[in-house]
Amino acid sequence: MPRRRCVGCGRIAPKFELLRIAVAREKGARTARAVWDRDGRMPGRGAYLCRAGDAELPVAQCLAQASRRGALARGLRAAVTLDAELVESVSR
Repeated sequence: MPRRRCVGCGRIAPKFELLRIAVAREKGARTARAVWDRDGRMPGRGAYLCRAGDAELPVAQCLAQASRRGALARGLRAAVTLDAELVESVSR
């Protein structure tokens, strides 16, 4: 069973307990967007956040901590902005 580290809290967990975030690059844009990789099949590097229960949402605290520390950009090795869908889903 593959294990990954949450970039927010640092917890090591099986891959099915985490949500993958990947980089979506758009032509002509200077920065890339960090988006959900629901299927886990987007090309390139991925960063993982703890999953909130059975939901397809990350733990709000992990996302906030990862954003505050710049862990998403560091984990993805790219200057990224958070996708609006990503932030909105957690704030509900």
